[in-house]
Amino acid sequence: MAKFIKVETSSAARPVSLIPIDLIVGAVVANAAGVTTLTITMGDAGAGSWAITVPDPVGGDAALLTAYADALTANPGGIVSTLVPPLTTAQAPAAQSGQQGRIAITTAAVYTPFSDCVFTP
Repeated sequence: MAKFIKVETSSAARPVSLIPIDLIVGAVVANAAGVTTLTITMGDAGAGSWAITVPDPVGGDAALLTAYADALTANPGGIVSTLVPPLTTAQAPAAQSGQQGRIAITTAAVYTPFSDCVFTP
């Protein structure tokens, strides 16, 4: 497991945040008014919480929890693991027409960046 989760946002005030994994004691997802928020609770000397916001992803709250769990388990023995935003728009391939090999994509996958990542003591 890495030592930090890196969260890149579209916020000019906080473009990158590093969350120490060894101080995480829990996480919960909430949804309100088209915005999904992942709240990561910290313990010990880092007592407080991180609030990471993103527009509603495809797959709902579970998609954001899955992205968080993937970041926790990625990069074993490494220093930083990046939290990748969940899909906002899923990829759509062209209708099946018996074609073989490469399938054309009519709609590309869209990953909307996290809006913000704020620590509250």
